[in-house]
Amino acid sequence: MRASSLRMTRGLALALLSLHCAHGGTPRLWLPSATQESQVLGLTSEARDFFVIGAFSGALDWEGQTPVSRGAEDVFVARLEPSGTVRWLRHLGGAGQDTGDAVTLSTEDSLIAVGMFSGPADFGEVSLQGQGDSDCFVSKLSREDGRVLWARAFGGQGGVMSCRSVASDASGDLFVTGRFTGTVTPGTHPLQSAGMNDLFLLKLSGRDGALQWARHFGGAGEDIGRDVAVAPSGTVLLTGLFSQGVAPEPGAIDFGTGKLMSQGDADAFLAAFSPDDGHALWSRAFGGPSYDQSKSVVVAEDGGIYLTGLFQREDVAPGAEGLFFTAGGFEGFLAGFSPLGVERWRHRWPAMVSGHSLALSPGGQLVLAGHFEGSLDLGPGVKVESLGRSDAVVAGFSTTGQAVWARRFGGTGNDYGYAVAASEENVGVGGVLSRPLAEGPLVSTSFIARLRAAALDTHGE
Repeated sequence: MRASSLRMTRGLALALLSLHCAHGGTPRLWLPSATQESQVLGLTSEARDFFVIGAFSGALDWEGQTPVSRGAEDVFVARLEPSGTVRWLRHLGGAGQDTGDAVTLSTEDSLIAVGMFSGPADFGEVSLQGQGDSDCFVSKLSREDGRVLWARAFGGQGGVMSCRSVASDASGDLFVTGRFTGTVTPGTHPLQSAGMNDLFLLKLSGRDGALQWARHFGGAGEDIGRDVAVAPSGTVLLTGLFSQGVAPEPGAIDFGTGKLMSQGDADAFLAAFSPDDGHALWSRAFGGPSYDQSKSVVVAEDGGIYLTGLFQREDVAPGAEGLFFTAGGFEGFLAGFSPLGVERWRHRWPAMVSGHSLALSPGGQLVLAGHFEGSLDLGPGVKVESLGRSDAVVAGFSTTGQAVWARRFGGTGNDYGYAVAASEENVGVGGVLSRPLAEGPLVSTSFIARLRAAALDTHGE
């Protein structure tokens, strides 16, 4: 097991070699290897350290720590120091399918982790019993040593509930979003989905995870809460997608400020809520005739709101009765909005398949993680080329949308940047790289890279 892990790590390092050769500086790389697969899905930072969450199957080998998944897939949470040392690593999960989706810092030197688990699961100091086919978990860990301080499960008999994102306000209370199917009971009153998936927004006490209020929204189609953020004013921002049910009826969703109608298969939304009781303050929808979604939201000190995600473009093709439109490829986007949700600017890039995650540095720079194919031109002097079919990308932008720098990560396979974090000294990006086994197809393994903020300039690759 150890020799196999070393071979895979060496191969990944060679795949990433062109990054530091091209720029004259070597990023710090963490390449935790699993005997099957692993992926990084969430990342946040405190001063110089990173906190990371993801999922793995088989045995995970990371600096001599070798947890083995108890089921099809388990959760890992870790704290990484600038020197490359893994300060602590925690293994969460049970005999089912378990995924860690997001982490955020909270008050009292704590870390909040969210995701999904199936069946009974071991969360270190706490054991959780699932109610449905898959349940949502929210757990609070000590930043110092990773101890689980408390963990909560939310779901319902026969239902499916998944937590996708979490945000903490100034007092330490938590806001959680995701999706559910069927009937779930996060509190005393059951929530029933209207379609394939409905989205939810929960407020929990940061002290013990007790539910303060729950809201759910959706129509006949697939409706998912992808990310949540808290503005300096305390307003809660929610983003994701809503979609049509049975074509050709458009998708519809009402957050309480009037019905939003989709322009195509699925549209992105942005909505604002009161933190006190969860009532909607305003909501916006945007998209085209195909499939569109927003995946990440951040809020600046002045209340400005920023989103990333993807749009699906339409391709025009000749037919027997003239031109017709078909669903084409995806284009990543970055957009800026006023504190009241009025769009100020938007950029789309055909080569960027999707923007997955956004962070805001202490200096006010937007940092985006995603993946792209071919030649990605983000603006004057900021261009990167993929080595494989798709490469991970991390890029910095001003709050007016001007590209400042970009870096790519990847080899000859499919590589993705799923998570990003930014501090005064460092930018971190995490995701998935494709690696070859000794024999057989490419499989996925996780990566985290740290770049020094002072070394990032206006050059791409």
